Amino acid sequence: MKPGDLARALDDVICREENHTYEEIVEHLNEKYDLISHHGREVYLFTNERSFGNKKHIASFHIGPSGAIPEHIYQYVLLTYCYRGVFPMTLDGTPVTLHEGDCLIADRHCPHAVDELAPGNLAVNIVLNDRFFEKRMLADLNRLGSSFGLALATHGADHAGWRVYHATDALSRSCIDLLLCEHLDDHVGSDDIIDDLCAALITHLIRSNEPDIASQESIKKDSELVGRIHEYVAQHYREGRLSALADELGYDTSYLSAYIKRETARTFKQLVNEERMRHAIRMLRNSQEPIYKIAQNVGISNLTQFYRRFHEYAGMTPQEYRTSPLR
Repeated sequence: MKPGDLARALDDVICREENHTYEEIVEHLNEKYDLISHHGREVYLFTNERSFGNKKHIASFHIGPSGAIPEHIYQYVLLTYCYRGVFPMTLDGTPVTLHEGDCLIADRHCPHAVDELAPGNLAVNIVLNDRFFEKRMLADLNRLGSSFGLALATHGADHAGWRVYHATDALSRSCIDLLLCEHLDDHVGSDDIIDDLCAALITHLIRSNEPDIASQESIKKDSELVGRIHEYVAQHYREGRLSALADELGYDTSYLSAYIKRETARTFKQLVNEERMRHAIRMLRNSQEPIYKIAQNVGISNLTQFYRRFHEYAGMTPQEYRTSPLR
């Protein structure tokens, strides 16, 4: 599909869309998700059970008229682009209205709600899982040196930041139009192209708007050090010793521990545990190895501890993950 055909394709999507009332939406959420307490109010928790398949993203539309969506929390980064009209939301208790061309980027665990949409309003919703930020995207955001960009690239449980950017320039609009063409006219390679376009859009918006972009010399130094830390964790996650990493890099252990927390928004132990869980998930998905053996293979000898860490990471037990159709 060419960008010139996009308007007609979107009109077809709008004609086929089923409109849902607030009551229907709440009934659906009650069937699928748990309510949790967040700062004294109840919100729905959209867990890691969302089905990405082999993709790094899920793309969908918000089309008016539609009922309001109650407050909920993803465990993923959210990108919402107001394509037509207005898109009224509440972000962590703050009312925000996206106007045509505005782009929201919300970090993991940012509670948000969507108000009732009037006819003619259209927004694009793209949910990005943690695999999206591995390797190249992680390196790109590290080089930018923006604190918000670094938060997006890491998996800390305390992330709840968000930004609204005026993405009306030619590059931003081209990224959105091209990714919608790929989404609506899916071909071989479309998923990779959409990932690349999302990466270009996020990098462009942060580079152009964030006030705390670091100097190039500082960025290069920090990027190289963060890269060596991630490389060490990837190679030595089974033993996971901070003192060994400090010796290898030539830093004091206490200084390196604080540096890792500041630059990645996670502790060294959290980095190691996440790497262990990623390897455990691959083994659960691709082998019939007993779970106790998988725990040992990733460096956790205590099976109870492995079950607890896996459930915290994946939102389900190892056995539930192995048998789940959503994996």
